[in-house]
Amino acid sequence: MENKPKFTISGYRGIWGKDLDEQITFEFATAFAKIIKKGGGKKILVGRDARKSGVLMLWAIKSAFKKEGLEMDNAGIIPAPSVLLLVKKLFYDGGIIITASHNGIEYNGLKFVMKTGLFADSNEIKEINKIKENLNEKYIVSKNNNKEENDNEKFRKIHINEILKNIDVDIIRSKKYKATLDPINSAGSIIIPELLKELGCSVSIINGDQSGEFAHTPEPLVKNLNQISEAVRTNNSEIGFAVDPDADRLVIVNEKGEILSEEYTIVLAIKNVLSKYPSDVAVNMSTSRMCEDITNSFGKKVFRTKIGELNVVKKMIEINSNISGEGNGGVIYPKINTARDTLVGIALILELMAKENKSVSSIVESLPKYIMKKEKITFDGNVDFLNEKLKRIFSNADSVDILDGIRFNWKDSSWIHIRPSNTEPKMWIISEAKDMTRVDYLFEQVKSVL
Repeated sequence: MENKPKFTISGYRGIWGKDLDEQITFEFATAFAKIIKKGGGKKILVGRDARKSGVLMLWAIKSAFKKEGLEMDNAGIIPAPSVLLLVKKLFYDGGIIITASHNGIEYNGLKFVMKTGLFADSNEIKEINKIKENLNEKYIVSKNNNKEENDNEKFRKIHINEILKNIDVDIIRSKKYKATLDPINSAGSIIIPELLKELGCSVSIINGDQSGEFAHTPEPLVKNLNQISEAVRTNNSEIGFAVDPDADRLVIVNEKGEILSEEYTIVLAIKNVLSKYPSDVAVNMSTSRMCEDITNSFGKKVFRTKIGELNVVKKMIEINSNISGEGNGGVIYPKINTARDTLVGIALILELMAKENKSVSSIVESLPKYIMKKEKITFDGNVDFLNEKLKRIFSNADSVDILDGIRFNWKDSSWIHIRPSNTEPKMWIISEAKDMTRVDYLFEQVKSVL
């Protein structure tokens, strides 16, 4: 596998100063502006997470749009899902989100949004890349690029109001929940507390400024969230929420301070929405089987997609699903937003707790039990050759799926999925079963080949 950043439907991410800088940003923005112009577009919305390099990228984007004769509105530091919702709701001709999502502090990146409020698809990505590769223009830094003046309160209110219109606000407010939040000093730091207060919650916040100084490894995984675990217990909160830097992935902490696997976020959202609006569900190939169990209990089916938010969204639209998402903490509720949206996820989970009049831990206790393991490793070999070897090792699998990488399934509910990462030159191994022994065995078999 080639050891350089990929430009995919998940956007472009690179280490600042190495794989990404102002010149590269300027080139991407110029290419995107040309596509928007070709479609008759005139005005773009740009938002960002709190990484310090983001403001430098903002100025490069502004310069590119000005050169191409397009207008740009700056939504400031705001969640990625807010930008997607706002582009569609306010009829912008497109948008750019400056973020490296859950990647480390040394990274930054770009995500491109079309006027539909959806991310650029693979054909649009190819077109952006083709134009970018043929550009020969230099970005000239303006002397005025020293300060970002922006108040995005009106944008935040639009996002929050869309959520309040589409959930049972009164039942949540009646519970007066105590919540603790870790927005990792980034895009969710202002808007999420505002939403929680609208829902009648008292809110305790850790890592709640917009400095871009991440207080822990930014990917919202159990191993990275010790701080909020402790804070939930200290504050006697009934629930805790942790998000990643661009606030499109959500992890729940129960009232005991136990951090739930990010897989539970979409499962709880599905449980709530299907109880009101039963429908089929779209999730990606690496998401927990709990989704099947819950969806089937409502007499509906789960459709699996390739990894990547846009793939799930497109399938969701195709099957007319009322709720879909990804097991990485991504909730997509099209009634509000056709994107992974932590604010929507928070509202749906509070609504579920209030409707069932139960704690998070008791709701989770009622769910099917599986063990899941995820690991990302460097792999320099030939993927096709690897897949052939795996097919021989797992010749006893009841089914094999090659939609995205390769996934082996067995009738005992166990499965293992091996695929290249969309955003890094690495290989993902994800497995799930009813006991750890089975998961470990499947991992050992794969690693023996790698």
